[in-house]
Amino acid sequence: MSEAPFRLELAEVEHHENGDATYKFDMDEDAAKYVAQEGMKLMLYCGVSKVNMQDVYDWILSQAEKATS
Repeated sequence: MSEAPFRLELAEVEHHENGDATYKFDMDEDAAKYVAQEGMKLMLYCGVSKVNMQDVYDWILSQAEKATS
C-alpha cells in the first residue's frame, strides 16, 4: 500500500425502522485494504488481550471528550 494519504468519504446513510443503519463509503482500493487490515488487527489485538471491542471504542471516545473539554 502506498504511504500517501487516502480518501475515505461517507457516501450514504440509510436508517432502518428497527434503529439500525447502513453506512456506505466511497474509497479507493488502497483505502479499502488499509481499513480491512486495521480492522482485522484491532479484532486480533482485542481477542488476544481479551478486551471487549466496545470497551476500546468507549475509551477512544472518552479521550476525544477529554481533549475537547
